[in-house]
Amino acid sequence: MSSPRTILVTGANQGLGMHTVHQLASTPDVLVFMGSRKLASAEEAIAKFASDVHPSSTVVPVQLDITDATSIQNAHDVVAKMLQEKGLSGLDALVNNAAIAAGTPEAIYTTNVVGTARVKDTFLPLIKKGGAILNVSSALGSNARFAQRPPEPVMLTIWPHYSSSKAALNSLTVQWALDEEQNGSGIRVISICPGLDATNLNDYIEAGGSPADGCKVIVKEALVKDGKTSIFVHKDGEYPW
Repeated sequence: MSSPRTILVTGANQGLGMHTVHQLASTPDVLVFMGSRKLASAEEAIAKFASDVHPSSTVVPVQLDITDATSIQNAHDVVAKMLQEKGLSGLDALVNNAAIAAGTPEAIYTTNVVGTARVKDTFLPLIKKGGAILNVSSALGSNARFAQRPPEPVMLTIWPHYSSSKAALNSLTVQWALDEEQNGSGIRVISICPGLDATNLNDYIEAGGSPADGCKVIVKEALVKDGKTSIFVHKDGEYPW
């Protein structure tokens, strides 16, 4: 019997993250760790789609607040212990989904950049050779698209601190990808834009699409066993950095 594909998703108790976990768990042979600031919130979310979980797959709730270094380390220990108990060699994919769009510049950067970087550094030793780090970004993180004239309508939705935090995350993506190439780990690192979705991140904006559709590109990249590195992808292809 083949080993399950092992995936950790952060910020996964609601919205895009919850739908990502739901769809991953509906797939055969997947062990998905559902990271959430509150363990009870993850357990409540799992109860909503428990009947859709494939018989060969498992969802494990994990307390994970990416703004708290102790929480990140504790989550690492929980994941590492379970992988060891199941005789699994590591994670196939880390999905850095947790993010905020509102708040002070310090809060936004602490979550979207510093917290994400800390999660990556902590969990990197658990990621298998040939695995993947998937950073959930945004079209608003594309400096190239902001520089176009006339500007695209979507780029007029200017949230300076959120947009620049995602641009910083994109910068980390290409630097982490290069680092893994130099290390010969085979770990690919990409940024993913799920599109403008109606979630609590943007106050359920009416123009937003369904997070159940937006997450599909994340699910696809989390399940693929090979692919490009150092790219910025969305459902229809690639974005410029």
